[in-house]
Amino acid sequence: MERGQFAELLRKRILILDGAYGTLFQKMGSGGMPGELLNLERPDIVRQAYKLYVEAGADILLANTFQANSLKLREFGVVERLEEINRLGVELALEAAKTRSDGPGPQGRALVFGDMTSTTHFPAPFGHASMQELEAVYAQQASALVRAGVDALILETMTDIKELKAAVYGIRRVDGAIPIVAHMTFDESGLSLTGTTVEIFAAVMQDLDVDVIGLNCSLGPDALLPIFKRLAESCSKPLCVEPNAGAPEFDGEKTSYRMGPEDFGRYVEDYADCGASIIGACCGSGPEHVAALCRMLGSRVARRKNGEQKTILASRNAAHDLREFCVIGERVNPASRPAFQAELEAGSLDTLLKDAQEQAEEGASVLDINFGVEKTLRPELIRAAVQALDKRSSLPLSLDIQTPELLEEALREYPGRALVNSSSCEADDLARKLALIKRYGGCLVLLAMARKIPDSAAERIQVVQKAMETIKAAGICRSRILVDPLVLSIGAGKDPQVTLETISELSCAGVLSTLGLSNLSFGMPDRSSINSAFLAQAIARGLSSAIMNPGDPVLMSVLKGALLIKNGRSTLKAASDIQDPLVRALLSGKGKDVGRIVDEALLARSALEVSQDILGRAMEEIGLLYEKKRIFLPHLLFAAETAFPIFERLNAKVEGGQSSRARVLLATVEGDVHDIGKNIIGTVLRSGGFEVIDIGKDVSPEAVVKVALELKPDIIGLSAMMTTTVGKVGETKALLSERGIACHVIAGGASMNPSLATRFDVGYSSNGSEALALCKSLCGNLPKS
Repeated sequence: MERGQFAELLRKRILILDGAYGTLFQKMGSGGMPGELLNLERPDIVRQAYKLYVEAGADILLANTFQANSLKLREFGVVERLEEINRLGVELALEAAKTRSDGPGPQGRALVFGDMTSTTHFPAPFGHASMQELEAVYAQQASALVRAGVDALILETMTDIKELKAAVYGIRRVDGAIPIVAHMTFDESGLSLTGTTVEIFAAVMQDLDVDVIGLNCSLGPDALLPIFKRLAESCSKPLCVEPNAGAPEFDGEKTSYRMGPEDFGRYVEDYADCGASIIGACCGSGPEHVAALCRMLGSRVARRKNGEQKTILASRNAAHDLREFCVIGERVNPASRPAFQAELEAGSLDTLLKDAQEQAEEGASVLDINFGVEKTLRPELIRAAVQALDKRSSLPLSLDIQTPELLEEALREYPGRALVNSSSCEADDLARKLALIKRYGGCLVLLAMARKIPDSAAERIQVVQKAMETIKAAGICRSRILVDPLVLSIGAGKDPQVTLETISELSCAGVLSTLGLSNLSFGMPDRSSINSAFLAQAIARGLSSAIMNPGDPVLMSVLKGALLIKNGRSTLKAASDIQDPLVRALLSGKGKDVGRIVDEALLARSALEVSQDILGRAMEEIGLLYEKKRIFLPHLLFAAETAFPIFERLNAKVEGGQSSRARVLLATVEGDVHDIGKNIIGTVLRSGGFEVIDIGKDVSPEAVVKVALELKPDIIGLSAMMTTTVGKVGETKALLSERGIACHVIAGGASMNPSLATRFDVGYSSNGSEALALCKSLCGNLPKS
């Protein structure tokens, strides 16, 4: 189906998507076989499931290809049949779709979407897959689905924004015209598994070449509604939603969803009022839920009110809206710093990361990243730098990279919405930069010049206006453009009033602006005073942001005053207010500082006391900061990794060679291959002084028992992300008790909850900091061996 045709369908009326297949397959006698394999082994079941959804009134069938990518099929042992599995899933769906004569598809049939999901092999830094590898995986499945004849492709239940971007890139390598629906899954607070907000998801997907943005899974229609409203307010593209049929309940034998069709359907009006163009149902639903949606919606037209097009710069975890003045830290720049340039050429990122961290602590909202002399650098360094900054800093990035190939590497690797700094208005340069942000997303700094810098403000505005026409023709929204009016050195006789006049004209036209502030005072004495005086005047004229030094106290003080005078309030990001030097050092990844603090403490206290009462308590404080959302997942994991070698060193000093509170055995239960949550728990527990033994994913109860008998852990931690596997937690606990293994068992994961934990007689934690606190509390009540 052509994208124009699809867009026209969405304008005519709200389309109804089908419901869940996993639970339906089980009811029909699949015997727990992975759904995708039913295309090969039990096509009759798949055919009948499709038929039930068509009869219920679904406008769109999702092909039974959800996990039919090479990484998942390799785990199932059938990767060589990838093409066949995807083809059969589509053919069976098309067969059922044709039994309808009044649908939105060709000849009145229902539409068929190729269904795709996470590989569970996350890209670095949270996983080990590369973006290139994941793009190839998604391209391979998309190619098979397109050849099979799908009308569109849908990405469902994605939990990591970077993997979702890889999926979109992979699909577009195969087909530039097929419609794409891109979904993510969020918890009740509007956060994804790796800490992305729904607003950041919206900003990133708004840029990318997708047709519909949506949410599915995890929450019922009541809990998902406020998250969906936030999505609707944050983007202008058509929207799709697939809530679960309520919260899952486990009775000791099977998982069920108790929300019936009528209760489920009660929320459809709310979603329609928010502007949903496609509405379906996810886990726990069936044809009866889809039928209820059809009854309640009829032929209703979507009431889409486009969300505000904001200029948001975003990392994975943090965003800055440029309607508020933005301090862009300038110091990650090796210009006139030969030692820094030599480090980069040698592949070292030490100074880059140090400068980035310090500016984040000083109050920068965005970091400008400049690699200096780029001809000496390799793409591997650019990828490593972006990954390291993703892992260590939550701040959005401005990428000051002029070599097109290196800039493309950075944009492909970046999980958020970056600022590309910069492009001249010269046709070739602008075309290259526009092509990159059109494919990879992001905002662009447009220099008010073509081949040379105009002398007057009027000439600069004229050059910008012409470039804006090119930008509009390329399909790039003006909200994604910041104009640099160009400030030049007064020491070279350049008039700063031209820059100020240009800022005024841009502000009157509603165009956002930024500039490299330090250029003004280059070669002059008392640079701080000169920069500060100019910045105050520029802000009064309407300057939106500045690339500047947040470590200059005079400059930051004047900036605060200028914003107070202009806006009646200061909108600056506060510098870090964390007082504890050990906590600051851990969050900054300053292992040497952590080691120094620990060594000083060892002069007066034992290694065990330092481990548990000083370093351990600092990690507890970091856990509390994470719970309060003052820091994000990258900070938590980075602090844990920084602490781990120090704990190891302290362990070696304890008499007997071990200061850990207890030994914890971790596993993801049988049938479940999701392990990022377990990996996070392991990292946090190690940082808290526990000895952690991770035996992997898809681990049977018998395998857990075998390792437990051999290694005698004090605590066993089980993870269950899927509702179909959560019962394995109870089975594992029962088998441990039957074999007389006396140790505490705790569990977590998306499918676990306090009620299930009580039923299984296990402890429960929903995140890393809770798991750490729970394990510490259990240390005082360990079973006797």
